[in-house]
Amino acid sequence: FRCLMSGTPIAGDHIKAEGRAKRMGARLMAIVVEGDRGRVYLAPVREHEETAREAAPQWRPDGDVPARLTGGTCVPYGLSTWGDLFTSRQLVALTTFSDLVKEATERVRRDATEVGPPDDDRPRDFPSHQHGGDASAGLPDDDRPLRDGGAGAAAYAEAVALYLAFAQSKACDRNTSLCRWEQRDKLVGTFSRQALPMVWDFAETNPLAGAGGDVFGTTVSVYEVIEKQFRTRTSGLCRQLDAAKQDTSIWKMVSTDPPYYDNVGYADLSDFFYVWLRRSLRSTFPDLFATLAVPKAEELVATPYRHGSRDEAETFFLDGMTRAMERLAEQSHPGFPVTIYYAFKQSERKGDTGTASTGWETFLDAVIRSGFAVTGTWPMRTELGNRMIGMGTNALASSIILVCRRRPPDAPAATRRECVTALRAELPPALRLLQTGNVAPVDLAQAAIGPGMAVYTRYARVLDA
Repeated sequence: FRCLMSGTPIAGDHIKAEGRAKRMGARLMAIVVEGDRGRVYLAPVREHEETAREAAPQWRPDGDVPARLTGGTCVPYGLSTWGDLFTSRQLVALTTFSDLVKEATERVRRDATEVGPPDDDRPRDFPSHQHGGDASAGLPDDDRPLRDGGAGAAAYAEAVALYLAFAQSKACDRNTSLCRWEQRDKLVGTFSRQALPMVWDFAETNPLAGAGGDVFGTTVSVYEVIEKQFRTRTSGLCRQLDAAKQDTSIWKMVSTDPPYYDNVGYADLSDFFYVWLRRSLRSTFPDLFATLAVPKAEELVATPYRHGSRDEAETFFLDGMTRAMERLAEQSHPGFPVTIYYAFKQSERKGDTGTASTGWETFLDAVIRSGFAVTGTWPMRTELGNRMIGMGTNALASSIILVCRRRPPDAPAATRRECVTALRAELPPALRLLQTGNVAPVDLAQAAIGPGMAVYTRYARVLDA
């Protein structure tokens, strides 16, 4: 760090200590406004900064920000709770939107039972006015809630509230003090990557101005998904089950994206949204939001701080993944392969044997132990071209899909020499095929593991004298 006034270097530990002591604040650096030919940057105005500081939120989200995250965390600088990630003005806006979800629930229920003309105070560009008709859905006014399978006015109102809560939760991503301002005059949300690194020059959007993070925009985006699903008459089923014990996959075609070893702390990060959803929907789904934070103990990832050591975390991941894969193998449909997406970083450590990948080794070990054989690999472009790539990272441009079938009970054993001979015969043409398939160079080394595993896993055992 370097002092802006004198240029004197400052130790990072000092900055962190000041942050933890709550002696770190924020100053307005610039105001971005819409001009005739684009956005214009204006010098700070004292009245604007003073107005922002007058905001007095009545509620702040509780819970601790993860102290350890792959990709970085802001905790060492004093932003240790979820409430710390928001400015006072952002908290006032977001809590207001959250309160309006509850108010909207009552209004929707009333509109669903009373026949009358459309509400005149509704914005004329709101999607409901595109379809005409009155404001009533003509539903029976019963008290059976949505969670119990209700289909009346009460359940309908709760369903609308559910999607409004999604929209409010989505707006939270672009209304924190960890949002960056890109050189392209664009705000970048909190989760441009799956981490919470410290951001020093942050952007605070106007959530009512039509820019990124505007709550009307997030509401319309949710509406567009529902409308498209209604037009196409598609439906889906989501159930929360233990992968090692479920019976849903019996004779089903399965395509799955398993946990990424220790790369992404999804359960830890999900608390960011959970605390806001819980505030809006706790009365609608009391069982789902009974806990103060998301349950994390059963998440199938190798996190040492949960299990005591790296070895114990790896054992937990291997045992759990093996049981889950065994379940899939036992129940797999004989006519279709099981496809498994993977997108781990190729290089994780360098030791006496060179570059290695603990996550890869552990995951593939679980696949083999479960009784699966790899019959092919498919490269697939799954990563956004504009995803944030940090300095020094080897981010993937695509995912590789393992195509697996249950290994036949009568699969032969092979000597190491026979396996190596098969590899030398089959691996070169397989690699040439991957190269002609436009696999990105950063992904090629990882993609090459698939054809090699296809040879290795066809045998019941590979024996070395």
